[in-house]
Amino acid sequence: MFEDSFDKVFKNKQKILFVFSHPDDAEISAGGTIARLVAAKKSVCIVKMTFGNKGSRQEIVSEKELATQRLNEDIMAMSILGLKAENNVYLELPDGAIEDDEKSLEKLVRIVRKFKPEIIVTHNPEDIIIRWSEGVNWINHRDHRNTAKLAVDAAYPYSRDLLFFPHQIENEGLGSHIVAEFLFTDYFDHRDTVAIDVTDYIDTKVKALSAHSSQYTVEDAQAAADFFTKLDDSGNRYERFRYVIAD
Repeated sequence: MFEDSFDKVFKNKQKILFVFSHPDDAEISAGGTIARLVAAKKSVCIVKMTFGNKGSRQEIVSEKELATQRLNEDIMAMSILGLKAENNVYLELPDGAIEDDEKSLEKLVRIVRKFKPEIIVTHNPEDIIIRWSEGVNWINHRDHRNTAKLAVDAAYPYSRDLLFFPHQIENEGLGSHIVAEFLFTDYFDHRDTVAIDVTDYIDTKVKALSAHSSQYTVEDAQAAADFFTKLDDSGNRYERFRYVIAD
């Protein structure tokens, strides 16, 4: 049996920033949590680092065509989750080539300083191989690892210290901001793991995920949601994260 940690994590927070590499990453890992946060009147911002314009899965399509298709799919998915259009952010970095570099970091620091989140939700920054259970593993996409590193670095110290990207302070009217709490996806057996009950939002998660029709059929979306959220025999559905409070 899992215990719902929604209040533990989010009760004292109003602004939650999600930072993911590609369209559909947010839905597969946290779609139910996002829908629940929106229903709870929290302010949610979701950053996509790329348009996912190389994720063609063997189909013959140009990168430009796929970028347009995936953008339109993502806009629909975000609408299903209830996200405000102004909080749906695309950084337009190259798919498959996200680098942990100063240029990319500057883009995220700007978002953090502008939105001022109290917690950041992002990918697993540490593991090259993700372990679900004995014998069930998958590769942690390089874009995911670098995105997560950038998100952590943006939170500390780069958004806090005013001498990093000072033009944001001097010319854009932004200010220092500190983020000390994180939820990381793709940790399933870590001692810091928490579970968020998304039972009432599972249909929304599936509908949002299936909006990415270049990547999922409705059946694929349902199967993925079932795999990640059916964790015990209670009938409840949970999304899991590693919860970190950094001093």
